This record gives sequence, structure tokens and C-alpha cells, in this order.
Amino acid sequence: MNAENLLFRIAIATILLCSLSLGGLDQSGNSGAENLTISEFSSLDSANDLEGTFVDTGAPLATSQDAGTEIAAYTEQAPPVTDLKTLMPSAVLKSPPRYMYYNGDYLAWNDFTATYPLNNPGLWIERAVGWTQYATLPWGGWARELIYVPQTSPITMYEIYPGGYVLGYSLGLIQSGYYYIWYYADSPGRHRSLFAANSGYSNAVIIDVYSPTIPKPTPDPKRECEARSSDTQTCEWRDGSCQCYMKPAPNPVADCENKQGCFWADGECQCPPGPVPNPVNECESNPTCDYINGQCLCRGLDPEPMPGPVPNPNPEPEPEPFNPAPNPVADCSDGCYWDNGRCNCMGLGGDTDYSNNGGEDADLTVAE
Repeated sequence: MNAENLLFRIAIATILLCSLSLGGLDQSGNSGAENLTISEFSSLDSANDLEGTFVDTGAPLATSQDAGTEIAAYTEQAPPVTDLKTLMPSAVLKSPPRYMYYNGDYLAWNDFTATYPLNNPGLWIERAVGWTQYATLPWGGWARELIYVPQTSPITMYEIYPGGYVLGYSLGLIQSGYYYIWYYADSPGRHRSLFAANSGYSNAVIIDVYSPTIPKPTPDPKRECEARSSDTQTCEWRDGSCQCYMKPAPNPVADCENKQGCFWADGECQCPPGPVPNPVNECESNPTCDYINGQCLCRGLDPEPMPGPVPNPNPEPEPEPFNPAPNPVADCSDGCYWDNGRCNCMGLGGDTDYSNNGGEDADLTVAE
């Protein structure tokens, strides 16, 4: 695009935005400012290279929810109204800052001036370390932005809000040089600022506006440690520190063969279907079980028979009657008589035995 066409399109954009008050970005407090959509902004001159302006700003991917370590040099006191509606000359040439951020790095002033292209419009925001292109800012805070205009040109400032709309306003025809302007953090979220000049768009400045009323969560080192685990490493909180170790490389062959009925073939895990289960056969394979009414019922082991009464095939004979003590008087047989403690028998034609009388000489022989 040649300079003539560029000037023409910037003039058209300036006419469209002429109703916007100076100070923009809510710096003037003008509630009647007109907004542009992203598509309307992208249709303006030089907006086709818009994404290139956000490269190497140093901003993190996620919007910061607190001040962090990159907070802007800010004040909660509103500047004088006269300072909100104009660009004010900067003294950076007479009193150079410590560092200037450019091309993804912080450079000392001499290195910066020797490196930065003099025909590029530039934009920075003030931090304690110097002028940078990313900062955090509390909601309601004021900070200064540094502008470098390479040649006399109409300047149009733009701010892309977190909601997706764009606020643009004209600063008029500006002579070449360094200027600063006040930036007001009017809403939480990520804001992106840039400006257009005859030579094209400046780089972007990204500002994360955070709400100081939101309490910062108490850090949980154990949870933060475990959150660092990934597909390649495992992190554990042990002995008061976060310990991470690499996970073993996956072994699909071993993982496959550990599965029952599976094997590795042709570069993949093959798991053929097994036989259809037969609950009847499985049940009755146990000789003590039967499959009845949809259930496997098992009897358990047969108990050993209980011993019964032992039969007595040869009963003992009845015992003989009780035999009382001998009675020699009663035992003295007929024809005999008991006298003087003995049984005396008298008779003829035979021998009589007196042995039952107990005498030693009781054996008598009677002559015919």
C-alpha cells in the first residue's frame, strides 16, 4: 500500500471518529464515545496486519487476575483534566529510561536507539524497570503510555476491550517525537492498545486490569505440584517439596499381553472373543452340583453314616442261681441224723461215707 492511499484511509477513519472526545480509553470520562466492532476495526486502513502488532509483547497467554511481578507504575489519583485531552512531550531523550522493551527483550537506552527502526511508530507503558509492552494495572488506576511518532502524521488511538469492542479516538496531527498520554483502567480484563499513523500501526501494548477486591486464593503447593503432572511426567508432593519423575515409555505389546485372551499381532492388540459361556455345563462339571431352575445348586460332600447299635449274635446264658453257703445239717441225707456236729448214718449192706461231716476220721467201715 502506498503512502497516498494510506493517508486517504486514515483520513476516512479520522472523519468517522471525529465525534469521539480526546482522552479516549475513558480518560476523558466521555460516556458518549462511539465504539467499533472488531470487524469494523479490521476493515479500516492497515488493519489487515493487525495480528502482527501483538507479537513479542511479553504478555502471558492467560489474563492475570492480580498484580503479579509486572505491575505498571500507577497512581490512584486522577491527573489534571488538562492533561487528559492531549499528548504531552516526553523527556526520554534528555533523561533516558533504564530499559526499553523491543523485539522480545529489554535493551539499555543506547542499545535501543541503535536498534529500533526510526520509521516505526512505537507504544509502551511505564513500569519500574522502564518502558515495556505488557503490564498489570488495578481497576481504577492511572498509568502513562509512551508514544513515538516517527514523522508528522495524524494519530488515531485504539483500545480493544475484553468484551470485543474497540474504542477509537483521534489525537489530531502530531509532530514527530516522543510523547506520553494517560491510560485509565476502566474495566477488569485484558485490554490492548495501539495507534495508527501514516507509516502504519504501532506495536500493541497489553494491559491486564485486575480487581483488587478479589481475594487472592491461598496457594496450595501440593495441588500446584500435582497439577504439573502430564502424559510424560508424574509430580508428587513429598518431604515438603515437589518431586517430578518421568513416566516409563508406554509398552503396547506388554499392555496387550497382560490382558486375558489377548495377543499382539500385525501391529495391534488382538483380542478374539472366547467361547460362549454355558452355565449348565459349568455347574454340572462339579459332580455334587445340579443346574435347577436357573440356579446352580450344590449338595456338598455326603456325610459318613452314623454308627448304629452293635448286634449281639451269641447272648450269654442265664447265670446259675445263687448257691448259698453249705448247710451240713440239711445236706445230711435221709437215713442219717445230725448229732454232735456230724451226720451219723446207720445202715446195712453197704459203705457209708461220712466225709460230709468234716471229720478227719469220718470214713467208717461197717462189717457185715
